[in-house]
Amino acid sequence: MAEPVRESAPAKLAPWRSIDDLAALVGAYCWLEHRLFELTGRWATEPADPGGTEAIPAEGRVWCAASSRRHGALAGRWAEHLPVRAGVDVTALVMAPEGPLAPALEELETNWAIGGFCLLVQSVLPWLDGVYAAHLDQASPVSEAPVVEVLVEARRAAAVETRGGQSLLQRLPGAVQPSRQLLHTFERALGGAGVLPAVRPS
Repeated sequence: MAEPVRESAPAKLAPWRSIDDLAALVGAYCWLEHRLFELTGRWATEPADPGGTEAIPAEGRVWCAASSRRHGALAGRWAEHLPVRAGVDVTALVMAPEGPLAPALEELETNWAIGGFCLLVQSVLPWLDGVYAAHLDQASPVSEAPVVEVLVEARRAAAVETRGGQSLLQRLPGAVQPSRQLLHTFERALGGAGVLPAVRPS
């Protein structure tokens, strides 16, 4: 089984965050979960390639449909924790972090093939779990209590999703290997994104 991109846990978050920092972070989580909702939803409904050896099998489509529902629900949960304050445009907070992550996910979405599926399961989802774990490790139990609740829920969902995806990959015949270009793209994206979004250490 190929192991596309091995990433260490993201860097620690700054030990203190302002309300604006936390709002930007939650907005980025909301954006990312929504992008994964869109990506897996597209993969679940994309027409199959008749006779294609690289197409995701029917069982993978079922996994993608369930994954899409989970990410959509988490995007909604994060949206509930965006600040509602006078003069704050909530929708403007839901945005991609600066850097190569957004273009990398665009490229992954169009790679409707088993290699892209492998990359999502073995690299992107564990990386996202690491991002949430890093935040949870530094979260304030008082000022960030509602956010902590969603972080725990998100990590639980990521564990279930990753285990299911890995089990599916193990049952596929032959070696699964993303393209070299896609591997390189995500080595840059996951290595450069650090902790979402661009919340600067103080």
